[in-house]
Amino acid sequence: MNNKQQLIKLLSQQAEIQEIFTILNQQQISEAVLCAGAVRNLVWDALTQQKYNILRENIDIIFADQSLSYENLLTKRAIITQKHSKYLWNIQNVCQNDAASHQPFGKTIESALTTIPETCSAVGVSISVQGKFEIFAPFGLEDLFNLEVHPNPNWSTDTTKLAAYQRRLQWKNWSARWPNLKFFAK
Repeated sequence: MNNKQQLIKLLSQQAEIQEIFTILNQQQISEAVLCAGAVRNLVWDALTQQKYNILRENIDIIFADQSLSYENLLTKRAIITQKHSKYLWNIQNVCQNDAASHQPFGKTIESALTTIPETCSAVGVSISVQGKFEIFAPFGLEDLFNLEVHPNPNWSTDTTKLAAYQRRLQWKNWSARWPNLKFFAK
């Protein structure tokens, strides 16, 4: 089984993931993508034989809607957070973010994922109209499944971004939860 198939299998075993996409569809957040920690931690927990609990994770959702106003986004966030408070929502319209926001940004989901600091976190999933999982991984899935944390290639050549990546690694302290991780400076 390749990494993509293994990821789809892991996602399929999580009833909450289907529920999250149902909630987003009810709020008309089209083409929503679950990404970053919720996906990364699912894989790392499976690989290290730990119990995954999406309720303790931030639910990082990105979507690209140039026509949605910021006020409408705030309203959607408030409704979702209030009605479905068991999840820790982080819902971002990547079209409204920029580099200063420290959130994924861009005109498309694919371009936004390339702004996430680590290659292992730059992975997103969505569910098609047919109910099939779709995987977005601009840097591939190898680092994620090899328990490797590398800086995004766009960050490794910029000293300011590379320093931010290294601070983020210290702040996240992932090695406390997953001691098998391998960290790379460049």
